[in-house]
Amino acid sequence: KFVVSSACAEIRPPSLQTALAAMAQQYYQQQYYQQQLPLQQYYQQQLLLQQYYQQQQQYYSTAEAALAAMAQQRAAKQAQQLQQQYYQAAPQYYQAAVQQLLQQQQTVAITLPADAAPGVSYDFQAPDGRVLSFEVPVGYGPGMQIEVAC
Repeated sequence: KFVVSSACAEIRPPSLQTALAAMAQQYYQQQYYQQQLPLQQYYQQQLLLQQYYQQQQQYYSTAEAALAAMAQQRAAKQAQQLQQQYYQAAPQYYQAAVQQLLQQQQTVAITLPADAAPGVSYDFQAPDGRVLSFEVPVGYGPGMQIEVAC
């Protein structure tokens, strides 16, 4: 024998209005989610673009730093090469300057000839072979010794 309890007997099928209201609610929820889906996709794309931009920015900032470091190294190397060239060439310039200075500072003692008079010019040969001239100064005369710079 099958017994139906009184609690089950009270359950009734939903009314037509309740069923239509539930269906309408379900329909509107589906419409809402379908409208929200493109918006969510848009936000996801924006997030991906932002991440991509940040990655590119990090890449380029790293690349710029690397290029700056390379340029600095290149400049340091060029400065070092110029310094080496300078130090290699410096002794030659130093020797030439010393020789020129010695030549400028050299003097020759000359005894004035018998016809010497103030304002008269004479030529003589310097120790380095150059032919130079000088003028007898006021107060000097024949047989006197004079110092002439070479």
